[in-house]
Amino acid sequence: MSKEEATQIEGDIIKEGRAKIIFPKGNQVFYNKVQVLNRDLSIAVINQFAHERAREAILKQRKREKNDAVPTEEEVKAHVLENAETSGIKIFEALSASGLRSVRYWQEIAGVKSILVNDLDPAAVISIKRNIEFNGLSTEKLIPNEDDATSVMYRHRKEADNFDVIDLDPYGSASIFLDGAVQAIAHGGLLCVTCTDMPVLSGKDPDVCFQRYGSVPYKVNYLHENALRMVLHAIETAAIRYQKHIVPIVSCSIDFYVRVFVRVYKSPVNVKASMTKQSYVYQCTGCDSFHLQPLGKFNGKTYHASFVDPEHSSSCNQCGKKYKMSGPIWSNPLHDRDLVLKIRENVVKEGVAKYPTKDRLHGLLTSVSEEVVDAPLYYTIPGLCKTLHCQQLRMDQMQTAIINAGYKVSQSHKVPEAIKTNAPNDVIWDIMRCWVKKHPISKKHESETDAGTQILLKEAKYEAEFSGKRPSAGKEKALRFPKNPEAYWGPKSRARGLAGAELARVVEGEPEGKKPKLDEE
Repeated sequence: MSKEEATQIEGDIIKEGRAKIIFPKGNQVFYNKVQVLNRDLSIAVINQFAHERAREAILKQRKREKNDAVPTEEEVKAHVLENAETSGIKIFEALSASGLRSVRYWQEIAGVKSILVNDLDPAAVISIKRNIEFNGLSTEKLIPNEDDATSVMYRHRKEADNFDVIDLDPYGSASIFLDGAVQAIAHGGLLCVTCTDMPVLSGKDPDVCFQRYGSVPYKVNYLHENALRMVLHAIETAAIRYQKHIVPIVSCSIDFYVRVFVRVYKSPVNVKASMTKQSYVYQCTGCDSFHLQPLGKFNGKTYHASFVDPEHSSSCNQCGKKYKMSGPIWSNPLHDRDLVLKIRENVVKEGVAKYPTKDRLHGLLTSVSEEVVDAPLYYTIPGLCKTLHCQQLRMDQMQTAIINAGYKVSQSHKVPEAIKTNAPNDVIWDIMRCWVKKHPISKKHESETDAGTQILLKEAKYEAEFSGKRPSAGKEKALRFPKNPEAYWGPKSRARGLAGAELARVVEGEPEGKKPKLDEE
């Protein structure tokens, strides 16, 4: 389709990355520029996955040849390009809408063999075909497909038919697609999952969340990370039924949604360890204290159910209030830091020409790479100070005190006020007790039933030191927590498909919105 022909169709031409699409008027096909970051991040991660898979293939071949030489980056890149036609990555985009994501994938990811561009809506598939042609691409490799996504995945359960990458980016929850996805993904393949039902994941409807993700949420300050961990728990739960397990590469809470990238491996031995990677959360109802209770333990020989920690079986040892239990959640690391740094390096190298949201993407990946890996969930400075009714301390003061106590600490990539640390609850509250000694609070807040009062009645066992080298010193400059670029930066209405006679006219090549001619009498 030429540009002249395309402009005859009612709509606007939108350019993103190396792709351009025709966006029909009336929102027949979904497009939201908020999701440009989502697509940029996906391209960056899948690019790295293609290279990691090539590196693994080279190492496997050299092992057979008893060659222990480590492949260079140049050898890996050459392998990706040379083997695209024969053993390149096969991608399935389950819910494609306009096809923009798949067009960008084909043009911007090295080593792609084919992409199945799927949507259930006939209007979307018409748009997909139109946009593939508009970009001068072939439908033999970039294949439009009108079908139910779960049906497609169930038909690709055989190993020979598996996809190397499956992208699930629905309007709402991806939970109904997970069973099919973990079966249709190849060994070591990459599963990319978006969930936009943040109110449910944040604790608004615990019963609905349990129905979708098999996990019960609780309204807490760490809700953004908790949402990520519930989604990962749901993916892992789906995978272990088929003797598979997941390894998260990048897990991000962005704007109004969560986006996770996990590799899926078939390994009965590692599936046994899954019970040690998931935990219930005991959250105090009076203060920010929380504890994680793993579902299982490994004693060096066998896996078994873990014993309940005595701290979880009674009231909070800091304020005396009761616990509420939530979960289970994924309690293993959210990211592979080494891969995140490689992905970030590539984003910097390629620049804004390939990644329109380069500055924000670089900031996001920088924040992710800085997170403490072995510290599930987090506190927030406003939350701690609200409990004690005290003056708020600065982020660098809190981080310095935790580091001086001998523990690791970072912010969260989503919440700038977050304190991610491996320090236990009693150390955190001792730091806060020391802070209140330096900055006394008003007597009017004292009460026998107040959680903050009960915490401050205890003497600090650790004397906090708030001065020292700032943790931010020497940090790489990055746009870590940008403001929304415009008002109402969030999800748009669900895409409206075409119906009846209007769809028939589009199929026949007539422009949308054109009224049918009446037969002359």
